[in-house]
Amino acid sequence: MQSLIYKVFTRKYSLSLQADALHYLSDVIKKNQFSESDAASWLDVLADTWTKREEGKPLVELEALKALVAAVAVGSDSSMEVITGDAANGGDSAVSSTSKARSDLFTVIDAFDIPTWWYDTGKKMFVQPFEKGDILSLAESKAALFRQRYDLLRQRVMRNENFTPVSFSEHEKDRFYKLSTIDSLQGREGEHFLLFGMLSQLEEGKLFLEDKAGSIELDFSDMNSKHTEVNGLFTESCFVLVDG
Repeated sequence: MQSLIYKVFTRKYSLSLQADALHYLSDVIKKNQFSESDAASWLDVLADTWTKREEGKPLVELEALKALVAAVAVGSDSSMEVITGDAANGGDSAVSSTSKARSDLFTVIDAFDIPTWWYDTGKKMFVQPFEKGDILSLAESKAALFRQRYDLLRQRVMRNENFTPVSFSEHEKDRFYKLSTIDSLQGREGEHFLLFGMLSQLEEGKLFLEDKAGSIELDFSDMNSKHTEVNGLFTESCFVLVDG
């Protein structure tokens, strides 16, 4: 079985096992009388979990490996028990895959403990605007929410390959989309634009598009017949690309 352990841990996951850790895994496989396919599946789960829990630590040590074996569910049968063969405890010990140790695999994170990251358009990077959120926010927080959502979504749109020309030639530029801001439409009647913004109803019965530069009323009376059937549901406060 040592060759199988080497194949999974070293060749597949680039992990190195200490000699005692290698013997420990061999003993566990033998005591549980795993078939080769079951052993391979179990080892794969162990190695994959190790790379995630130990942050890619390449050297597998015995004590940490024992804790991992006790915490990871073995095989597809949730009621299966694994004989770990822990000699340090003076004999074999059976660890159920439903034991309390498995609770270490799950962590409940309070919503107020999750860090908030905002996209800074000046630095072109994500920053943390405050340390901790508050249940009762200030009045300007609502406006800040939509401004931040606009910045976040716009930078994702601009990273799309259809908005990033690979060259500066005029011929290549025609193949890509260019976003315009609402304030740039002034005095350019009759031209074609592609806008990104939030749908809102600033006046009853009238739909507007808003971005950080301004707002403009949307007129759907001249839509082409081929565009009358649109897949999807568009509601107020959702962000859309408007072409026209």
